[in-house]
Amino acid sequence: MHRYKTSRRKAHAMAFAVFLVGVGLLFILRSWWPGIALVVGLSLAVRQYLLASYFAMGMSLFIFTGIFVTEQFHFSSPWYMPLFLIIGGLYVFFREFFGGSSVTESESEEDLNHEIEEDREDRP
Repeated sequence: MHRYKTSRRKAHAMAFAVFLVGVGLLFILRSWWPGIALVVGLSLAVRQYLLASYFAMGMSLFIFTGIFVTEQFHFSSPWYMPLFLIIGGLYVFFREFFGGSSVTESESEEDLNHEIEEDREDRP
């Protein structure tokens, strides 16, 4: 069982905040590619760190930083970009189909409570 650093809701909010700040910086710098790869990777890594998913955080940083570095510094091999994408896809595939259920009872309860709160807000 994972010992979260914060709730899932706060982790998602913090990751979204990092994403928005990153996109704002990309607007200022006018450098969308490959900067967006770094922004997406950092926001995913923040969420995974706060949810104590350290291996997933390392994979996100490896893949998205690898894409960023490969494109930013114009490495000449045409294999680098596809390699990072294939590694990422295989990681997600094997994690989802062979990693078992990562949803704990407290997560299910938190999701249910969130749905109940949303239903209450939607009522007149």
